This record gives sequence, structure tokens and C-alpha cells, in this order.
Amino acid sequence: MSKKKPASEPGFAKLLDAWIPPEGSGVPVGCLATSFTFSPAFFEEECLARFLQLESDPDEDGPVYLVEREEKMSQLMAAAALVDQHHCRGSRSLRWDLLSARIRPGILHSKVSFLFWTNRIRIIIASANLTEDGYRRNQEVFGVLDFHQDSDSPISFLQETIAFLEQAVLLADSSEAPTAPRLRWSSLLDRAKAEGGSWGASDDEMNQSAVRVFPVFVVPGRATLFKQMQDLWPAASPPVAAHVVSPFFDVSTNGNQPALAMWGLVRQRGEASVHFHVTAEEISESNSLLLHAPESLKDATPSGRSSAQTVFHRLTLPPERPLHAKAIWLENDRYDAYLIGSSNFTSAGTGLKKSASNIEANVLYLADSHRDEKIRGLLSHSFPRSEPLQLDNGTQWLARLDESEAESELALLPSAFQCATYSADDPSDPLVHLTFQTPLPNNWDILYEDRDEIFLDSRMWAELGSPMDCENLWHEDRAPSGFRVRFDGVSGTAWWPVNVVSGSDLPPIQELRNLPLEILIEILSSARPLHRVLAGYLQRKKGGPDHEPVSVVDPHKKVDTAQFLLQRTRRISWALNALKERLQRPAATVQALQWRLCGPVGVQAFADALLRESHSVAESAFVISELALELSRVVPEHSPGCVPPKEHLQEIQNMIVNLMNMIPQNTEQLPSNLRDYVATVFAKVVK
Repeated sequence: MSKKKPASEPGFAKLLDAWIPPEGSGVPVGCLATSFTFSPAFFEEECLARFLQLESDPDEDGPVYLVEREEKMSQLMAAAALVDQHHCRGSRSLRWDLLSARIRPGILHSKVSFLFWTNRIRIIIASANLTEDGYRRNQEVFGVLDFHQDSDSPISFLQETIAFLEQAVLLADSSEAPTAPRLRWSSLLDRAKAEGGSWGASDDEMNQSAVRVFPVFVVPGRATLFKQMQDLWPAASPPVAAHVVSPFFDVSTNGNQPALAMWGLVRQRGEASVHFHVTAEEISESNSLLLHAPESLKDATPSGRSSAQTVFHRLTLPPERPLHAKAIWLENDRYDAYLIGSSNFTSAGTGLKKSASNIEANVLYLADSHRDEKIRGLLSHSFPRSEPLQLDNGTQWLARLDESEAESELALLPSAFQCATYSADDPSDPLVHLTFQTPLPNNWDILYEDRDEIFLDSRMWAELGSPMDCENLWHEDRAPSGFRVRFDGVSGTAWWPVNVVSGSDLPPIQELRNLPLEILIEILSSARPLHRVLAGYLQRKKGGPDHEPVSVVDPHKKVDTAQFLLQRTRRISWALNALKERLQRPAATVQALQWRLCGPVGVQAFADALLRESHSVAESAFVISELALELSRVVPEHSPGCVPPKEHLQEIQNMIVNLMNMIPQNTEQLPSNLRDYVATVFAKVVK
């Protein structure tokens, strides 16, 4: 089989484009991702931005970007990244969860992205970490499977991936009483199982296809990658050749275990070959090469079999694209099995190292060329191009250090530091809740994320009585995204990520706090997206080029205030009608509905502004009653996959009760007819 690509370069794509929802995908519900190395800023500003289809840019649009991000992220069931503990750190928005996977020995090395819209689930399994290098610089490989009504992706693949993610989150939280981030993670997967249970093809249908697709997860206690590939191989006749691409290999001189296992997959008699496609560089002042691989790969060739050969190929990659892709290809005259994903060709990456196996995720494409003679060529387009090498005595070997063995700049957080969460049931007294378990280090300090100032230390904790569940008042304006932890026996600091108990605990960003009634009316009455309306308001507020001067009224001239009141009442009436229409639309998540009700541009904010800007107790009582009456007329539209109308109405009913409690208590000063009207309205609408 030729590994050279045609000149048109099919098989190439931008990994970030896979985060963009195809047409008809519906509204974002939530997303989960796993990664070894990680960049919070990249995940938030590049990946989530595409998943949510943000229009604004964090660098160019400033506050407008924050407004749009706040609005769209607040409506997700869950957004979370599960990252290996060696790289789980960084400041971020607490609108999404950062979970630290604590696995010892071994690492969380899988790169799975689970994207869920109301009409589609997309699974991305890749070699690329969630970093700028992974998505934009390295030579990587990835596979995408979409699940929706009439999808031809296998349902079993979706089910197995969900099961993998359900187990993976336990690496961050295995407590009997799961934390809020774990509950959000699990709830999203539960909904995916419930709504996506029929999205895809059955195993019987897939058996008739020219290409079948399987997940291959490497998890401690399970079969090795090689055993799983052997079990999935469909024929009694084994592969005649195997091809391997990997940037990292075992460096042991006592026999290369993955290479020996690979020879166990190909046929044991007759011609057979194992090909390693590696990077190499010329040795200065010499005609020989330095291969970025161990010589033990060559030494694994079965002795006494002249028909068995190990062949090396030099990958011809652009110099600006370091190799990070991992792939294994098996073939005979009929079948091809092409595995891609996170597993390096190492004992830890393939599950051979039982004492310290990594957690890996791969996807295997099994093609039958008897069903489709073109399928082999189509699949091979994504296999990196290379040229065969002739080895000589001058060839040198140097395997690159496995990324799992590279030293981390981050100290590992002891398991005694369990969970850190932020809550604000009382917005004036937010809390940071820290959960510990014994034994703790003798001396430790918990530092603020952005300065060398102690938030809590072992001495202060002892004075509190050494509580395993420790609540601490938070006095900063911004909620913490994490703490730095120092303790005896290590240099540097570990990172303790903080997550929120509920999205409602987070205060709105400054630009959305206490918006004036006029801008709320403009937002509710406008067909334009929130961030676009706010962009104009913020521009006018700072007196920019689009600033509209306010007309000055001559105090010596008579002014018809009745006309002002009429216009104001008319605009409030328009806003109430628009608010009702907005609330009737289907909500993909309960969080989306609560944003419409309790968010900074929702019903509660509108009611607060009405009270704030009312000219009298009578006006306050009247407008709040009118608002409650309008809410009672909401008839939710039913849409599959959205909040059921009954639950939708219950959330609205809860808001109506809140509005009733906002009516000024001193109603004795109201005219009797208005007092009777208010009482009649709430007797009618409160159920």
C-alpha cells in the first residue's frame, strides 16, 4: 500500500472547524472535553466560542465579547474540561468547570470532545491536546462522528463513549456525594443517553457497511490496545502488514514490548512486515541520519523468518509542523484497520504497562475493500506521507522523551485537598467551600491565584478546629478560578481549581449590572441579539463617535409631562409584550429559561428597574402587577429536546410569586381601586 498523498491533499481539515455546528444542529446544550496538556484561554476563546457561535472577539470587542459569552454560556447545562493533574491550571471564566484528573501512576492522556446541540451530538477523538500548538501548529490526526436523526454513525459508539466519559469524571470526583461539577457532567450525559438513544445506526446496519467504526479506549484493568484491535479484526486471515506513526516510543533496551506485540498481530507465517513512519534529521558533516526512534523497534523483528521484515520510513512533514499524530494501520488483501487517537506507541499508551497504564481514547475505522474498492484509497489520505529509508551502519537512533514522562512545571496537588467550590446564596457574603481529607501535609499555604497572599494556611485551619468541610468568606470582587497551594516537600506550587455550585451564584459582569429601564426596554423590544444592542449602549455611555446627544429641556418652558408618561407607558407595554413572546419560545435547557427569567436582562432585572425608576408607590404596584399578568398569559411552545411546557410554566409561576413579594408593603396609601386591582391580579395569577 502506498502511503503517499495525491497532490490535492484530501484528508486535511482544521480541527477547530469541527467545533462549529453544522446547519440544523439546533441550540447548544453543553460540551465536555478531556485533555492531557491544556490552555484555558484557548479552550474558552477558540473552542467554546465556535461551539456557541460567538460573533464577537475577545481582543477586538472587549466588553461586548464578555456580554455575549455571559449570555450564551449561562444557558448551557454543562461545559467542562477534564485535564490531567500535571496540566490542570489557569485563570478562566467560572461559567465552565475545570476538573483535575488524579490518576497515579499513569496519566489522563485521552483527547475526547463531546459536543451536544439539541439536534446533534458530535464526538471528536484526536491526537491533539486542547492547546494552541495542538490545534494550530502540530501535525495531528482526528476523527469526527455525528449523531442525529437518520445518522449513519453507530449507536454503540455513542453509548461506549458516554460510558467512558462517565468513568473518566470519577478521576476528579469519586465521592459518594458527588460535587456540583460532577453532577453537571453526569446530567449532560444522562440527557444525551435519553435523547440520542435512537440517533444512529444499529450494529446490524453497520455490518452491511463498507466502513465500520469502533472506539478503542485504553483504561487500566481493560484489554490492551493490541488485544482490542485483534478482537475487532474481522477475518480469520490476519493482517500481512502493519504501519505505525508515533512521535514517542519506549526507550527500554530490554526489548520493545509494543513492537513485539505488533508482530503478534500480523500473520505468523509467510511474508509479513511492520513499517515505522518516523521523523529524522541529517547528521551534520555526514550522509547518515538520526532517526527519532529507538533501535529496539528493529530488534523486535522475528528471528529466523527471512520473509518477515521491519521497514522504516521518513515522514516528510513541513518543518514548521512537529509530529504529534499517532496512528496504526493493519491490512491484508481485503481489510484495512486504521486506528487514530491519543495512544503513543509506548507500553503506557497501549496498555501493556499494567502498573502504570495511561487513559487513552482512539477510534478505529475498519474498511472492507470488497464492498467498496475505493475505500482504502480514501482512508489513506489522512495517513502522513513518508519515504522508505535504507538503513546503514551510520544510522543513529534517539527516541524522544515520552510526553507523559516530561517534567511538569506544576506540583501535583495531594489528594487530601479534595474540592474547592464557590457559592453565593447571599450575594453580599459569597463563600469558598474547601473540602479536605486526612492525612494532610504538616505545613501548607493556600494562596490567591494572582498574588503571594495567604487565603488559608495550616495554622489558621487548625485554629478553626481542623474542619474537613471548611467555609470561608470571599471578599474579592471577582470569584476565584483557582488557588495556588504550597506544602512541605515540594518546590513550586500546585493548582487547586475552583468551580461554582451553581451558575446563578456568579454575579453578572459589570457591563450587565443594574441596566437602566430604557436599555432593558430596548433590549426586550429589539430583534437584534443582546450583545449588539449592548454594543450601541456601551458606545453611547462612553461618549464615542456614535454617541447621541441628549436633548436639553428649557426649564422656563412648559413641558407636557403627560405626553412623557404616555410614551413611557407605551414603551413598557411594548416591552411586556416582547417579554411574553420571548418567554414562550422553547428553551433548550432549564438554565436558558432561568436566564430569561433571572438573568441580568430577564424578568427579574426588568422588575427591579421598574421599581427603581418608578415615580410613586402606586406606579410600582401597577407595573409589577401588569408584569405578573403578562407572565400568566405565557403559553410555552413545545419543541422536542427542550424544557417540557409543564416545567416551563412552573419556572414562570415561581417568578410570579417573586413578583408578588416585590409589591410595596405600604399599599394603604394606594387608591382603593388600584389596591383592589393588584389584589385581583395576584389572586388570579398565583396558583
